[in-house]
Amino acid sequence: MLKKLLRFCFISAVLVVAGCAPRVTTAPPPQYIDRELSLRDIVAAAGGDIEVLKAIADIKIEKNNRPYDFINASILLRKPDMLHMRIYKFGMLVKDFVIKDGKLYVLSGKGSGGLKKLGDEFYSAVFWWDDMDGAVMDTRGGEYIIRSKDRVIHIDRATLLPVRQALKAFNNRKILITYSRPVNNGGFWYPSLIEISAGEFRFTVRLKKLLKNPAPRRLDFRIPVES
Repeated sequence: MLKKLLRFCFISAVLVVAGCAPRVTTAPPPQYIDRELSLRDIVAAAGGDIEVLKAIADIKIEKNNRPYDFINASILLRKPDMLHMRIYKFGMLVKDFVIKDGKLYVLSGKGSGGLKKLGDEFYSAVFWWDDMDGAVMDTRGGEYIIRSKDRVIHIDRATLLPVRQALKAFNNRKILITYSRPVNNGGFWYPSLIEISAGEFRFTVRLKKLLKNPAPRRLDFRIPVES
């Protein structure tokens, strides 16, 4: 009798915990699977209501397939081409820079040409639907393939999430970007793992958080005053 009572209590506790625990959805809903969309439809559905994104990320950097660096970053992106990135190591701010109107402004830490490349590549990886002027699209299997003058993007037809992207940068340098591990933040689905290969460097970006249209702050994209 005691064993039955203990078993009943255990099962009841499990059911209560299961009922209270949040349900985790591991895959985005295939809400577009039965629809044939135009390029304009895809851009509108993916980013039509997004002006600003804020990302909190861990970034592992490899050079020639060997560990090179590991950083934490807070990144604010705003259409059409603005980025503000703060880079931390061991919890300390080591670099703070803004890219605005195609120019790099270093607010703290040492500046280098690599900052501009990192910022541009991250912007292109996250705002993949931006700057589609002159692009064409075709369908192949379960993907939409979008081609523009400097990149090719593969989009999942069912979810409209990016799968991979190839960009042509300066000096015909190729940048390859892959996306995986989609997560849901209040109905906003995004790939939480982005891998960027650019020449001898490889960036593994784990998005711990991606916020859509956060409230703006006065100093978000401030730049140094020129004397």
